[in-house]
Amino acid sequence: MGRPGPLTTDWPAGNEVVLRPATSADRALLLEWRNDQDVVRYSLSGRPVAAAEHANWLTARLAEPAPRLWIAEEAGEPVGQVRVDLEDETGTVSISVAPARRGRRVGSRMLRALVIEMEADAAVRSLLALVHGENTASLRSFERAGFSDTGRQRRGFVVLERSVEAKR
Repeated sequence: MGRPGPLTTDWPAGNEVVLRPATSADRALLLEWRNDQDVVRYSLSGRPVAAAEHANWLTARLAEPAPRLWIAEEAGEPVGQVRVDLEDETGTVSISVAPARRGRRVGSRMLRALVIEMEADAAVRSLLALVHGENTASLRSFERAGFSDTGRQRRGFVVLERSVEAKR
C-alpha cells in the first residue's frame, strides 16, 4: 500500500491521500477518468481513448517492471490517478482527479503523495509536468506541490518541474 503525502498538516485530519499501485481491476475506472470531457480537453492528445486501445495500453503498462501508475485514495475511496513516465532520470507526471472530487485540493495532495513515492525511487531525480495553460486548477496543484514554472512551453503546454530529494 502507498503512503500518505507529505506536509498534510494544512489539511483537515482524514484527508490524507494514499497512493496504491493500479491493477487490471482498475481498468474501467481509469478509462472513465481518462475520457472525462475536462481531462480530454486538457490532455496532450485532445481526444478520448477507445476501450480496446486503453485495455492494451494498461496491460502493457502493468507488465512493465516499474509501472509507476497509482490510484489515489482518500479514506479508502478512489479520488484520482497519477502516473510517471520515466526518461533519463526525469519523470513526466500525468494526473487526473475524479470529477466528483475536483475543487477540493485533492490534486495537490495526490502530487505531494507522489513526491514521497518518487523520493524512494532511485531511478527518478526530477519531475516534469506539461499543463494546459487554461487548466488553472492543475497549475495551482502542481505549484502547491513544489513544482515551479520553468517559463518554457512544450507543444503549447506550460512546463513545470521540481527536483526529487533522495530518501533511499
